Amino acid sequence: MPADSAPKLFQRVPRGLFGPLGDPYAELYWELLSALYQREFEREPFEVIRSVAIEAAEEVIRGSALWTERRQELEAFAHEEADRPEGEGGGGSCPAGADAPEDTEAVLVRSLARRILARLERAGWVHFQYRAGVGEIMSFHPYAARIAETLLKVARDEQPVFQGYVHSIASLLEPKAFAQRPGVSLIEAKRHTLDLVRELKILERNIHLFTQRVLEEAASAAAVLEEGLERYESAVMANYHRLKTVDNVYRQRSAILDRLDAIERDEGALSAAARWYAVQRGVGESDGHAAVLTDLGLLRSQFDAIPGIVEEIDSRNARFSGVALRKLRYLLRQDRRTEGQLQFLVDALARGDAPDLEFDVYGCRLLSDGFLYTVPTKRPRPGPQTIRRRATPDRERLRKQVLAKLRRQFARRRIDEFVEGILAGRSAATLGEIPVPDDDGYVRLLYLCSYGLDGGSPFLVRPSPERVRKGAYGHPTGKIERTARPRSGPGTDARRGLRS
Repeated sequence: MPADSAPKLFQRVPRGLFGPLGDPYAELYWELLSALYQREFEREPFEVIRSVAIEAAEEVIRGSALWTERRQELEAFAHEEADRPEGEGGGGSCPAGADAPEDTEAVLVRSLARRILARLERAGWVHFQYRAGVGEIMSFHPYAARIAETLLKVARDEQPVFQGYVHSIASLLEPKAFAQRPGVSLIEAKRHTLDLVRELKILERNIHLFTQRVLEEAASAAAVLEEGLERYESAVMANYHRLKTVDNVYRQRSAILDRLDAIERDEGALSAAARWYAVQRGVGESDGHAAVLTDLGLLRSQFDAIPGIVEEIDSRNARFSGVALRKLRYLLRQDRRTEGQLQFLVDALARGDAPDLEFDVYGCRLLSDGFLYTVPTKRPRPGPQTIRRRATPDRERLRKQVLAKLRRQFARRRIDEFVEGILAGRSAATLGEIPVPDDDGYVRLLYLCSYGLDGGSPFLVRPSPERVRKGAYGHPTGKIERTARPRSGPGTDARRGLRS
């Protein structure tokens, strides 16, 4: 089959697969499909028997707005159910004391649940298979499970994680990982690259839709803020901002292109990848080698296209921000500014809500000499400037400055040396002898008392209730006594090492 021919979809899926989703009751079918998918693939125990599938259908029917708005149509649809076994789904005779209308509704809901489940089964979404000891177990067909997963992502408005794509591609092409499984790494890197470029293109084209909604649909400042700060932030800026900052695509792009160059020069890796391609596709090794080179070329071309796409996204993102800001200003100030009044008139004329107006437009030169309007002047573009070479710094002076800042002024060792100088060979001294000339001296006294009280220094401080005043500073009196050696205790050595 030629590479550019359309794949034969309906050789893989039934022609009527999408029939239920185009039905007048499409909401019911979709809600049941999503409920069944979540029960089989996203919740424990990941097995759905027929009775559970019918109960899920009943829950969907009762919770659907269609059951309220189009009740008669759905009841008629339920009555078309084929003969139902006696007693199934709450049918048969009413239990004693039961309310007949409620019981009738339960029968109708059960019949309707069976009908929509059977329609999904006939369309090719699900099938049932018998398992001994369990019963009939529902399963999605392989193609249906993949399609349902994609539809769920769309319905949930899940946004792609751009930096996740880039990280995966770089990891797959990393030398050690690629050397272990060249074929798998290459084909997975190709898949992630196509996903990345596709999502970037979708983002670039869909920013226009956000801009149009702000211009045409946002009728209040609150609506502009909701569109610009909530929806736009989650759909565009959350992942795109990281792609431009933390996980910069250009940094990863250069590394990936370098790795592609290295792979193209590695004959051993190319041969291993070619053999894997040949086995997977059932072709000869020469065809596998050609497929490997084609995929490498595709990867390179896709990454070559990324800068242009990102540049266009930047341009459209800037336009959206400008449009949102101008619309917000217009809505907030339209009653106070001439600009807002003019915008109001233009909007009214564009919608056809204003009556026909006849007016003439004159150039500013025809107005009086006292008119305040001035023609805007074009600013000259700044020319290139020569980068001045910075003078070579004095490394020795810088080293001394940095060392002076790094050394702790009030480390325990320094305080010990200071106290040794105060004692000057004596066994004791008074706190009143400590000089306190400025704030640094006062802070040093605080550290001295703290070290003299914790038992980790070669001196002890014994404070007394009296106080002494030295200029603007006051502190308790007391004694400083020399000890033979610091008293040992848990963590003393460690504390001393850390504090010094």
